[in-house]
Amino acid sequence: MAGTIQEQIMLESKKRFEGFVHGLPDGVIVYSDDQILFANDAAMKLLGARDRRDVEGKPILLFIQEEELQSVTNDRADQELPQGTASKPAYRQLIRCDGESLTADICSMAIEYDGSHAIQLIIRDLSPWIHVEEKLSEKDDLYKTLVESVMAGVFVEQNQAIVYANPYLLNMFGYRMEELSHMKLSDFVDEEELVVFDHREFFLNGTDRRPFPFKVKGRRKDGAVIHMEGNCSSIMFNGEQALLGTIQEVTQKHEKEMLLLQNAKLYQRMLRYIPEPIFITYAGQVLYVNRNAMDMLGISDELRMIGRNLYDFVHESDREMVKAEINRTYTTDEPSFFKEARMVWNGELLMEVEGSNVRIDHYMGKSVVLSVIRDLTDRKRAEERLLRSEKLSVIGQLAAGVAHEIRNPLTALKGFTQLLRARYRDESAYFDIMADELDRINLIVNEFMTLANPHWTPYRHCDVEGIIQSVLSVLDTQAILLDVEIDCQLANGLPAIYCNENQLKQVFLNVIKNAIEAMPDGGRVVIMAREVAYIVGPQLQICIQDEGSGMPEELIRRLGEPFVTTKEKGTGLGLMVCTRIIEAHQGTLHIRRGRERGTIVEITLPLLSHAEAVPADGASDTAPA
Repeated sequence: MAGTIQEQIMLESKKRFEGFVHGLPDGVIVYSDDQILFANDAAMKLLGARDRRDVEGKPILLFIQEEELQSVTNDRADQELPQGTASKPAYRQLIRCDGESLTADICSMAIEYDGSHAIQLIIRDLSPWIHVEEKLSEKDDLYKTLVESVMAGVFVEQNQAIVYANPYLLNMFGYRMEELSHMKLSDFVDEEELVVFDHREFFLNGTDRRPFPFKVKGRRKDGAVIHMEGNCSSIMFNGEQALLGTIQEVTQKHEKEMLLLQNAKLYQRMLRYIPEPIFITYAGQVLYVNRNAMDMLGISDELRMIGRNLYDFVHESDREMVKAEINRTYTTDEPSFFKEARMVWNGELLMEVEGSNVRIDHYMGKSVVLSVIRDLTDRKRAEERLLRSEKLSVIGQLAAGVAHEIRNPLTALKGFTQLLRARYRDESAYFDIMADELDRINLIVNEFMTLANPHWTPYRHCDVEGIIQSVLSVLDTQAILLDVEIDCQLANGLPAIYCNENQLKQVFLNVIKNAIEAMPDGGRVVIMAREVAYIVGPQLQICIQDEGSGMPEELIRRLGEPFVTTKEKGTGLGLMVCTRIIEAHQGTLHIRRGRERGTIVEITLPLLSHAEAVPADGASDTAPA
């Protein structure tokens, strides 16, 4: 009876043991006399068994080699462990049911099982950890190979000492690792350059792990100076914060950059003093302008030009032609021929120019286009004056004969017209038309005679303000009738000019009268006079501007030619007379469109002393009237 109760207790204890062990994540095998008595579910899975009969009741040596099992037993004996105490775990090889080898961590323990002495093996599969270790080892080898073979210097600084340097860095500075490992950054980087690394404490102590770039000058072991650039970032190294840096030697690159910079400065010094406006562009963008170019555009700050698109300064009608010329320049070593174009500033026509382009290689490391610009304003005006002078000469020669031949029959026609008007009073309307047309013919003949037969009148110093005021007193009534305001803005203290007073009155009368008549619906005429400085000497500049509808550029170019006029009954000869008078005074008369509307007549007269003044036709004290 007592034996039965004891067996019952032992059976219940076995069931509790097996139930507890089946829930463990580690494999558990119990064997006695080299035969497996029990294996939990985790052990079955480790060994790849499908059924308990594949393991339980089988010899233990089917799953573990005898020397491995003996080693486990010896470890336990060496440690002299009492029953119920596990031995230290050790790596051992198991054999799975499919014959595959399995590395496991095994410890043993002496126990009582089913009333008999037995050995319990606790098995932990190390395959996942071994796989991870293998991967980590592969990555370590890969990273080490990369760092050791990369064509850049790599270093790790920790606690203000170099703790690692790759072979490339050692070769760059000429040190051995044993020498470099006791050095600081300050030992091979110029002291004044160390300010670059002042940020490293922020990176080491902060949370920002972004790399920061640097450029420094350093010294090799032999004392040679080298230039370097690279990046630094914060890392963890052996459990502590460290600074990881990569360095490239750029000494040759730095020397080339310095050479390019010196060449660019040399080019700029040469170009600055060339007496022609110079533009240097790359892909249409302005890189450089010299002083003459800025003076031509009326700009004092070159920053207003640098970075701008060159084609913004070219008239839209000429842009495609200029682009084609510049693009062609990139394909040849020869300079292009000078070609004319129009330049604009802030959307307004500024001047007519001609330009030539040539390619320059290696300007700041680029192939650029150098453009030489010439202002054609003075040349165009000179050509216009020469052409106008030739026309005046031809007209004068023609007028000398034509006017004489016309005036005699004209006198007869006027007389007979008056006689017939008295006889046929009922037809007076026709005779009035005839008389008006004869008066018009007579006016044209008189203007011809003025051009053909100038007579000389004396020059003297006159007050230009008095001349203008005298003309305005004559035109005030006409201005009031046409609702035109005349705004006279004359600078204070204008010097006297050496001139023929009556001729200048004739010029101002003609020009101001034209300005008033250009605004039949009313408006404003602005008259400005000031002294300006030119290379040829001081000049008096008089500008007369109206607010009329203005004139097209094509018509402005032809003004001054015979019978070119905007008036219904005009002849165009009046402006020719004005031009001749101003040229006789060694001045210029220029007509242009206003910025927004209207027309501007600009008259420039030299401020010469009596001794210097010589009329254009050679008389020292007289001028053509």
